[in-house]
Amino acid sequence: MKKILSILLILLLVPSISYANKWHIKMKKKEKKDFAHYVLKAQLDNKMVFPLRNIKNPDFYKFFDEFEDHLGVKEKGIEFNLKYSFEGHKQDWTRWGVPGHAQRFQIMEPYKETTKKNKTKWYRIGYFVPADIRTDNHTISLFDFKKLYGKGEKTSDAQFNIIDNRFSWVFNSSNYLATKNETESEYFYFDHYIVTLDQNFVRLKGKWVNILINAKWSEQGFLHLWIDGKLISSYFGDTLGGASSVRFKFGPYRHHMDNATKEGIEIPDTIIRYSNVGKSDNCDDLWSGCSELMSQLSNQSQVNGASNVQLCKSTSSQSGSCENLGYPTNQRPF
Repeated sequence: MKKILSILLILLLVPSISYANKWHIKMKKKEKKDFAHYVLKAQLDNKMVFPLRNIKNPDFYKFFDEFEDHLGVKEKGIEFNLKYSFEGHKQDWTRWGVPGHAQRFQIMEPYKETTKKNKTKWYRIGYFVPADIRTDNHTISLFDFKKLYGKGEKTSDAQFNIIDNRFSWVFNSSNYLATKNETESEYFYFDHYIVTLDQNFVRLKGKWVNILINAKWSEQGFLHLWIDGKLISSYFGDTLGGASSVRFKFGPYRHHMDNATKEGIEIPDTIIRYSNVGKSDNCDDLWSGCSELMSQLSNQSQVNGASNVQLCKSTSSQSGSCENLGYPTNQRPF
């Protein structure tokens, strides 16, 4: 199971498009207006674009004025109607030669809006996934960060995923292998930490969930993640990996569905909602109660509310191995 999990994650890190050509689509005026009104906040407002590999079906997403969860929390935002029958861009859908591999609809920062090295940023992502969501033998990524070297992406970094029904926070260590990927382009395969979250510590589905991230993208950096005001992961170390800038992306990316279908598992339709997605230099622009967040930090890395932590070592685009780091007995696994 550890090896399968590692392979799924490593394959996610492979670049999804050739950056020698045009690789995004600008939003139309009304799209910008709707995203600004319903979803985007602070430095992301009117600054995002669409990747080329998005599903083209016009029924895939819509905006809503109010959605209330069972706790009475109401938000406006955007919902994605994720159907297997919508298929995906041909380079996702048949990426490894087998139909039904992946599908996505993501929104991302264009190059000029990416965060440059040595800068510190705050990010907020609000999401709602149904209590009965299933990702048997496949993965849904809710958001992620990409590392840019010049204008091209050569690796992924932090990402929030639902992997085989487990919620996971994944981010790079400082060690990596430089080699060529399936397109014969240079790519960096980083060893990465997988923090599998304990859903008894914080509820992650069937309600509005708010994620806050504070990141300094630097060789002497940090990466902190809170969920609904609770500190989950705090990492101090190299968060840059030699990159020149970092791109933020959100929106559902469902992949390795062929691992499920070849076992006879049906890929279910589901709806994923987002609200209050933003980036800023200051926490107060995105969240109320920032002093309480900061009070949970120390000058050491820490993990809270996880069921386990692994370090997965990459050896190529389709191989690797994972080591259990002994959490929770080992309270400081990184």
